[in-house]
Amino acid sequence: MGSGQCTFYAPSTFDLDDLSIAVVLDAAGDGQDKIQMAIDVCPTRAIARAAAASGGDAR
Repeated sequence: MGSGQCTFYAPSTFDLDDLSIAVVLDAAGDGQDKIQMAIDVCPTRAIARAAAASGGDAR
């Protein structure tokens, strides 16, 4: 189900593919507030924010 809510709230970050599945165009395409709103309004909860890698040495 591709409701398109994410593309409405964060159009520079999300788009829908040919199967109406949300894809990320640019993870920093919109401001953090707009991206969070897109995540919050997703009716299927298909979008989540992943933790950024620390970039540290994993020994």
